Amino acid sequence: MSLEYINQELHLIQKSKKHNLQVLAQRVGEAFYLYNLEAIKNRVDFFKASFQRNIRVHYAMKANNHPDILKIMLKAGLGVDVVSGGELKEALDLGFTPQQIIYSGVGKTVKELELALNKSIAQINVESPQELQRIGELARKLKVEAKVAWRMNPDVKAETHPYITTGFRDNKFGMDKSFFPTLKNIMKEYSELKLVGLTLHIGSQIRQIEPFVEALQKILQDFNNLKAEGYPLQTLDVGGGLGINYDKLDLPGDEKKIQEYARQMEQQLKGFQGDLLLEPGRILVGSFGYLLGEVQYIKRSPWKNFAILNTGMNHLIRQPLYQAHHRIQPLIQRSENIEAYDVVGPICESADVLGFDRPFPKLQQGDWLIVEDAGAYGHVMASTYNSHALPRIVTI
Repeated sequence: MSLEYINQELHLIQKSKKHNLQVLAQRVGEAFYLYNLEAIKNRVDFFKASFQRNIRVHYAMKANNHPDILKIMLKAGLGVDVVSGGELKEALDLGFTPQQIIYSGVGKTVKELELALNKSIAQINVESPQELQRIGELARKLKVEAKVAWRMNPDVKAETHPYITTGFRDNKFGMDKSFFPTLKNIMKEYSELKLVGLTLHIGSQIRQIEPFVEALQKILQDFNNLKAEGYPLQTLDVGGGLGINYDKLDLPGDEKKIQEYARQMEQQLKGFQGDLLLEPGRILVGSFGYLLGEVQYIKRSPWKNFAILNTGMNHLIRQPLYQAHHRIQPLIQRSENIEAYDVVGPICESADVLGFDRPFPKLQQGDWLIVEDAGAYGHVMASTYNSHALPRIVTI
């Protein structure tokens, strides 16, 4: 099966009637995620081609860790950025080499770090002096070298939801220059520690390029100063966070954003001799995943119409958690009469809403709706709350 984009209203249509989406939905028979692997591959290729200089791209597994998607990244020559021991194991099991793996995250346990050290992964992004101390102790015990990068907090406040800003001084992530004396003392204490680079990540779903530039300028100065002091820095990891357009289908616009991001990054790095690392997630997969659910009931009151689906915040929590907007479309438009509905799920929470006041052609029980741009932070954040099953996944 394959899909193609045809218009701004409902851009999923089958090339073959044999594989009509309505037929597919009825065959699956329950709420499910749909991933367009061909489109993801094309986006990965476009992202890589947008840079003129050599780059190392490490896909952020936390966005979507489906094996078929990870295989695309592996075949395209990408590495991965992991944030848990579980993701690290998944990456290794799928065939990523240790040198293709970067480990981020603020709460790495002893067991997780032992796994990373025993596998000699490319880089552990260190979030605190306490973590650096722990890595030093474990590396000495295991008699291995630990390749680390300090995660800097550049105090840049990106315009995004406060829950997904990570580079501002109030966030739990990273360190500013005031940590340097302590970090340097720990480096002296443990010869097993090798400082290979600096890293940053200022947040997610960022649509402005300026915060990335500001953060890069700050970290580049620290990089050059530390290298001048004799530290063998080689990698400058600028993280990910570039967002997509959730308000409307605008794939060309998203691609222009990627090109502008690449141009600005390269302009700031003229003369830089190290390795540029990037950790994109959402921009590679977000637009190419969809959540499909069936209308179980149409409930009408004097104040609202509700379309109650067999899927909700248990399968896609972005609206309740981030007040995120996802476009929602019916697979079949049955009439020209337009009504507004709150699209809600089966969970016993008033927060269980996928979309408020959405205008649709008049819906019926048994209709299928498609929630768009659900390829990132969708299934990976799903739960079995109320003992509902996790959604199925179909890849095409």
